Amino acid sequence: MKAKQLRNLLCLALAGVMLLTGCGQNGAPADTGSTKESGVEDETKDTAAEDGTEETSTEDAGGEDAADSDAGNAAAGEGGKGPIVDEMVTYTLACQLSPNWGNPADGEFWKKLEEETNIHIEWVTYLETEAEEKFKLLMASGDYPDGFIGALGGNDNDVITYGSEGIYIPLNDLIDEYAPNFKRRVSEEYPNLMKMITCPDGNIYGMPSVLYNPDIYNNTFINKKWLDAVGAEVPTTTEEFFEVLKKFKEEDPNGNGEADEIPMTFIFSDWGASDHGPYFGSFGYPLAPDYLMIDNKEVKYLGAEESFKKGAQWLGELYAEGLIDRDVFTQDSSGMAAKVSTNTVGVYSSWDTTEAGDFAEDYVALMPLKGPEGEQNALVEGITGFYNGRFIITDKAKNPEILMQWIDRFYENMEVGLNATYGIGPDENKAWYYDENNEIVFKSGDDLPEDQVRGQQQLPFAPAILGDGVEDFLGNPAKNVIVNDMHKFAGKLDSGEWERWPVCYVTVEEKEDIATTETDLMSYSKNQLAKWIAGESDVNADWDSYLQELENIGLSHYLEVKQQIYDRYDSAE
Repeated sequence: MKAKQLRNLLCLALAGVMLLTGCGQNGAPADTGSTKESGVEDETKDTAAEDGTEETSTEDAGGEDAADSDAGNAAAGEGGKGPIVDEMVTYTLACQLSPNWGNPADGEFWKKLEEETNIHIEWVTYLETEAEEKFKLLMASGDYPDGFIGALGGNDNDVITYGSEGIYIPLNDLIDEYAPNFKRRVSEEYPNLMKMITCPDGNIYGMPSVLYNPDIYNNTFINKKWLDAVGAEVPTTTEEFFEVLKKFKEEDPNGNGEADEIPMTFIFSDWGASDHGPYFGSFGYPLAPDYLMIDNKEVKYLGAEESFKKGAQWLGELYAEGLIDRDVFTQDSSGMAAKVSTNTVGVYSSWDTTEAGDFAEDYVALMPLKGPEGEQNALVEGITGFYNGRFIITDKAKNPEILMQWIDRFYENMEVGLNATYGIGPDENKAWYYDENNEIVFKSGDDLPEDQVRGQQQLPFAPAILGDGVEDFLGNPAKNVIVNDMHKFAGKLDSGEWERWPVCYVTVEEKEDIATTETDLMSYSKNQLAKWIAGESDVNADWDSYLQELENIGLSHYLEVKQQIYDRYDSAE
């Protein structure tokens, strides 16, 4: 997968980490509008008539006599091949699609699944530009479908609200009895997954997608040719790093006779703290994008920790010496790439070395630096390509155990997950195939055949578990090597002493209680950090008043609520 495409996918997941709703943000695309309407109240029906789209009534969907008669024939707990019921039954599912996506009703994957299972799906599709509005009308009408699949109806508020009202039915017992594939994959690969999909009331209302797990977002890269030019090795400590940057500034490592070298650059606002955050690991906690860390089961706000103060002081010292690019607070990725690609940058932070263009081979990954007190910590994430609420069954569905067995087929293995979410295979003429070494080759961009239409042939964010090893063909091989190397410095996270803030559900009351406080805390901390780095203020002189202002904003109450959320998550089975 091309770096920018993968980066876009991961941005969706990171949004879940960055926002308060991301203790459960589901990474869903923007909300969408109708290409095929369900039979809702007059307002929605009128819209369908004006658009010339077909109306599909959800009344009696999945409720024919065949469903009742065949319910006893469903192969409970087997999770294998073959039909789920003896005679064809119909259920109505709603989903959202981007404008250039095809309708799943015409897709190869879905047709094959129907042939295998005897489950026919009537699709209700909405274009993402109007989906939120249409979804609300649909739910208000009471004429909603048997279920929702993909990125529709699965955000945290919807799941908690409609789950508490009994519209979304609890799936706990259905999973236990009718989803052996899902249970096996969770047990073998993601033991914390059940906690992540459990709501505050103890119920599970939505099935998840686990698509990709790169562990680490942006990395720091250093110009090896410049190191050779100034007679230095790759630095391993903050002190060595300081000296190398000074050499980059003073000794003309690019050899053009001009003092145009930028020793170090990054994008201060990129992904919250993904560019500058790793440097704080030399002083204790790496600065995570959401400013949160769990330390021995205790929630920490990183902006109030000594590592934040020490990291700010160190970066301020580099800035004062002219070793940090003055544009770090204002530049975007294109501005940074313009510098890196012209051989004028010694150190920069990004997803990979793509921005360096013709000079990409000159850069090597810089591992976490050891600080003055011996701290040397990398930041790794949990399941980052995770999406909650990807399949929901409503109280309209008769014999919901049939639908649960149908969706359990999606979790059988990586192949089925790929077919559902990324494209049809294994087939060299389609989306992916096995090469002569029995390794998966995934087509993307211009290599993807025109008939492999998104939505029609695959539904991004559909329920699936791609599992361990997916990065081998969806990721960047060079990135994978870096991730493995970085794990050598992530002992506290790998051991469980530290934990990143988990993806989990919060109640509506909890969210409303601290949403503004969270935004204000992070805004204040980021603004102060920028001032401290730029030398507009002194972190040592400001620190006590800074901590007091965090308290004035509501830090103690914020941490109390966050701890309550984490404790509930951690105690879930």
